[in-house]
Formats: sequence, C-alpha cells, structure tokens
Amino acid sequence: MDRPIITLKLATSLDARIATVTGASQWITGPESRAEVHRMRSTHDVVLTGIGTVLADDPELTARLDPPPARQPWRVVLDRDGRLPPASKLVQTTDKAGLIWCTGDHVAAEEVAELSGVKHHLLGRSQAGTVGLDLNEVVRLLTNTYQIKTLMVETGPVLATAFLRAGLVDHIAWFRAPLLLGGDGRPVFESLNVQDLSQAWVLQQTDHKQFGRDVLDCFDLSPT
Repeated sequence: MDRPIITLKLATSLDARIATVTGASQWITGPESRAEVHRMRSTHDVVLTGIGTVLADDPELTARLDPPPARQPWRVVLDRDGRLPPASKLVQTTDKAGLIWCTGDHVAAEEVAELSGVKHHLLGRSQAGTVGLDLNEVVRLLTNTYQIKTLMVETGPVLATAFLRAGLVDHIAWFRAPLLLGGDGRPVFESLNVQDLSQAWVLQQTDHKQFGRDVLDCFDLSPT
C-alpha cells in the first residue's frame, strides 16, 4: 500500500448522531473517551479535519497528555476556499504542532500571507462529483512531501463520507455514548449510495472497550 494507514475516528450518540437538530455537539462523549482520543492522536503522524469542523468547533487537534508526547502529530486542514481564520486555535498553536493547510488552486497567495508558520499547499478539486479537494491528491502530498505513515481523520459527515467513498479508510474507531438524539439529529455519514443490502459496507470488528459511560468499537474495512 503506497499510502498511509488511515483511521476514521467517529464520536456519536447510540443512534449514530454527531449533533442535535440545532447543531449542539459538545460533548456527546464523556471525558474518558476524549482522553483516549488524545492518546490516539499521539500515535499518528497526522490528524486531519475539514474547514467545516474548524469553523464550527475551533479545535486544536493536539495530543494533550500528561506527560506530553515526545512529538505532536501534524494537523491538516482541508479548506477548498481558503476560509481558515487566522485567530483559530489551529493557527495560534503552530508553536506546539505543525499545521498543513490545503486549499483549492484558486486561492490567491495574498490570502495566506498573514498565516505565519503554516505550510500551505494548493490542490485540485475532486473529480468525483463533490465540491471538495481531491482526496487522493491530498494523500499523495502527505505521503511524498511529509513521509507520513499513519493518518487519523477527525471530521464531520461530508468529509468522513468522502474518505469512505474514495476507498481511503482502513480502520474505523467509533466512540458511542448511551444517548439517543433522534432522526432529526445530524447523522455521522451522508449518502453512501447503498440501494440494496448487497451493497452495504461490511466491517470486521477488531476491538471493543469501555471508556466511562461510552464504548469504543474498532473495525477494519473488508476489501471490496
């Protein structure tokens, strides 16, 4: 496999919702689960998210452990239209961990001038009918330029679904809290275009752990 091993991390209610109907999401999972996420980040070369998550939650995406890890993962933001706020925690913590900012190739250079300490890359748009960046190009950049071996995706439904549909997920780490948010809550995935049960995505469970009130189920994706 000439690309990193990619893990998709999910945190949802029991009925696979990441937020309420109003968008409230902090915090669905408990402190024990969040502590485990920090440990998981420390074991990966890269933690990747999308601009929607940055604008909604303003995450830092560092591994905040005691004692601190020997190294922090690179943080990567996919941001087609160059909307990353200079005041965001990601930009303001480049002294703690590196930040790679991937935008569309239409974003002008002057728009990134004030984001000192940020590695900026212009990339092409997806050819798969979506409006985001070409995920295969993103992965090639990270592999060839930064020599990364492991990548964890922490993001919302649009990008999580895009990684799945692009065949770029090897493992899923799914934290679930014993909460029900109902059908009007925001689902963890967008359409996977499953029209028949024979088209369903098949997962092989590899682990099951308890973190406080939550459970973590780990899965490998079966080859298709």
